[in-house]
Amino acid sequence: MKPLPALLILCTILLSGCGGNHQAENIDTPAAADSAYTGLPPSYPRALPVQTPPAPAQVAVAAPPPLAPEQHPAPQLSLGTLPTVTAPPPPAPEQPPSEPMPENPPPVTPSLPTPALPPDQTPAPASTMETTPPSPPVATAPPRPMDENDAKQEVVVLQTSLGNLVIQLNDVAAPRTCGNFRKLVSTGFYNHTIFHRVIPHFMIQGGDPNSRGDDRRTYGLGDPGYTLPAEIGLKNVTGAVAMARLPDARNPRRDSNGSQFYICVADCPTLDGQYTVFGHVIRGLDTALKIANAPRDNHDDPVDRIEMQATLETKQQALAENPQ
Repeated sequence: MKPLPALLILCTILLSGCGGNHQAENIDTPAAADSAYTGLPPSYPRALPVQTPPAPAQVAVAAPPPLAPEQHPAPQLSLGTLPTVTAPPPPAPEQPPSEPMPENPPPVTPSLPTPALPPDQTPAPASTMETTPPSPPVATAPPRPMDENDAKQEVVVLQTSLGNLVIQLNDVAAPRTCGNFRKLVSTGFYNHTIFHRVIPHFMIQGGDPNSRGDDRRTYGLGDPGYTLPAEIGLKNVTGAVAMARLPDARNPRRDSNGSQFYICVADCPTLDGQYTVFGHVIRGLDTALKIANAPRDNHDDPVDRIEMQATLETKQQALAENPQ
């Protein structure tokens, strides 16, 4: 027997033996396991899993660092081509016609500064000012010298410890009051009386015969025993001399006191039309201001006595004896 056939027989026997146990060995196969899980027969083809393609690898891209404020690139704006504007050349200044210079030019007068005006003379606003051109200034004539009659005119001089006052009387405006005042001065009625009431920026008052005594409670209550009819007309301006009187409630006719008078040291328009003004201070208003500003008590009586001596003198003599 040849060796080759024997080998074939042996392989046949081995193959037949393995076929009897084939049903049991298939239980552990993957097909049997899928059948038990899905309830499908083992002959059902096994489903192949869907293979999801791998996701592409993500590459982290680092963000560029922020630029400093001064390093931000300016946006590129396309403005196109702008038209070129050419400014016209400025006009040539007009040349004034040339004039021959005079051989001897006139001298130039320097302008003087405008003096400051007092508060009461402040010019009105432009909206209310007149448009009419101002008239040329009028030359002021020098004061005329006193004529013979004016020089001989009688005035009243009040002598005080603070200075003298020269009063010119107005016989035209108040003839009876002026006549009475001269009579009292000539008889010495006012001598050793005092200015018993002084108010700064208003007036000074005197002429009460009671002020010769020391009882201040009686100051302002005295008179020569009579009153004078009112002669009201002149204004109570600075330096005006007027007669005192009782108030309207007791004196409706506004008759003047027979001797008491006052001197305005400022304009007092509230007194206009109520008191008889009969004279004006023509020399010594500074003395009246000193008296008005003298120390005084709560009743406006000067603390120290300011007595007066009154005399009648010619105007020429009084002004010579009391220079400014």
